Amino acid sequence: MYSQARQERLIAQMQADHLDAILIVSPTGTCYMSGCYLLTQLVIPEREAYVLLTQDGRRSYLVCNLEEKSARHHSDIDDIHIYIEFAELPANAAGRLLMSKGLGNGHIGIESHALSAASLSHLKASCPNAAFVSWDDAFKEALIIKSKSEAEAVQTAGEATRMAIIEGFTQSTPGSSERDVANRILAGIMNAGIHPLFNVFAAGPNMLETHATASERILQKGEIVRIDMGGRQLSNNYLADMARTAVVGPPSKKQREIYSALADIQKTVMDACIPGKPISSLYELCVEKYNEFQLPFMMPHIGHGMGIDLHEVPMINAKNQTPIQPGMILNIEPFVALPDRNESYHIEDLVYVTEGAPQFLTEPTAELIEIPV
Repeated sequence: MYSQARQERLIAQMQADHLDAILIVSPTGTCYMSGCYLLTQLVIPEREAYVLLTQDGRRSYLVCNLEEKSARHHSDIDDIHIYIEFAELPANAAGRLLMSKGLGNGHIGIESHALSAASLSHLKASCPNAAFVSWDDAFKEALIIKSKSEAEAVQTAGEATRMAIIEGFTQSTPGSSERDVANRILAGIMNAGIHPLFNVFAAGPNMLETHATASERILQKGEIVRIDMGGRQLSNNYLADMARTAVVGPPSKKQREIYSALADIQKTVMDACIPGKPISSLYELCVEKYNEFQLPFMMPHIGHGMGIDLHEVPMINAKNQTPIQPGMILNIEPFVALPDRNESYHIEDLVYVTEGAPQFLTEPTAELIEIPV
């Protein structure tokens, strides 16, 4: 959803950096700035779309002619421009837009990571007197802070996914295959108005594969099942991303102990999501808790920001010195792999940073979910 407060932060930073405008091209960025999600930006990346934001707050939206109806229907931007696919290169059309706005000699911030080298070359050639400046970090930082309404949107998607996962696991019947269970969960997610984007299902011989997929193999009593699923909420474009761990039948004492330790680690880190300390402190705390429970730790990050994109800043790693700030939405996801047991455990939940105690946007699952046998 479009945020006026976010735009004001962007304009303030543009003024500080002496930019006349910024040109947003990433699927995430254009969605944030236009309110319109275009699937083709992801699956056909050469079909580029651009949002132009000038220092005086004017927005323009440039899309392929095939996406014009979607742009006009879903975006609140009135100034919509189109290019004809294959008749004009998108970057040349973006240059044409800049020229039409009197920015041919301007200083323009761009998302350089989202623009191919070829497109950047065409853009510069179409506006030879403009100065283009990489503005990736500044734009990403403007996305860090989420409004309460954005937090509510993420919470709705997260809780719907959580319920679909629990129901999919617990309503499975004895003799179910991996794919039976995965499909039941995915159906629940879709019935909640969420379009699935990823579907990790790890069990049996694929248990230690990070991003395994479900097979036709029949689930066996006593084995651990690990999933990581989510998708885009159709009503507002915000994502769900949730990991859960289950066991086929009653868990053993050791399985209970391992899961209980991981749940304790997650809650401790979520409780520590309060303003002031650097993001890296959450990572360090997580490592300390793994050592306390004598669990092997091998995670390059233990969570990430969330919103319209799956992995938004801040990434929660050892080097990130970004201060924890009110308005951040963080996904906390401890994971442990135990090759000697052919087991891996993963849980993932959302927290919203406030001025006081953190608000849990999804309810952590305190015990292993049991799949009927």
